[in-house]
Amino acid sequence: MTIEKTVSELADILGVSRQAVNNRVKALPPEDTEKNEKGVTVVKRSGLIKLEEHYKKTIFEDEPVSQDVQHRELMEILVDEKNDEIARLYEQLKVKDAQLAEKDEQMRIKDIQIAEKDKQLDQQQQLTHQAQQLVTEAKNDQEVLLLELDEAKKKVEAQEKKGFWARLLGK
Repeated sequence: MTIEKTVSELADILGVSRQAVNNRVKALPPEDTEKNEKGVTVVKRSGLIKLEEHYKKTIFEDEPVSQDVQHRELMEILVDEKNDEIARLYEQLKVKDAQLAEKDEQMRIKDIQIAEKDKQLDQQQQLTHQAQQLVTEAKNDQEVLLLELDEAKKKVEAQEKKGFWARLLGK
């Protein structure tokens, strides 16, 4: 025997407006409601228990139910709620997995970029070293040229000290 109540019956039992009960019934999960043979929405026992908890009123006063049945129905409701929570957490986990996969891809791209920067830095260091060697070689060449220039200058000065006839005759 299934216990089902229409919105109108619930409004009478709970002492609230039909519209208020209708809004509350619409908020119930689909498994707590169904359509009867007349096409009217009715609330199943699991939904009725949820409405009892919400309104803090007893709907089943005139319908005695054994303690075992009440316990079983309460356990079914709890299991349903836990299953809903598990499904919600599973969806969150899937979202987190997708975010992690995206982060992994970003990390892979960053690793490639870092490797490229390392390569560029190595090339820059090599070019700097080559430039330093060229500067050192240029300084050495400059010193050699200065020494040669100094010698040539000394020769010219020595030539100038000789007299006209010695220079002319090459002595």
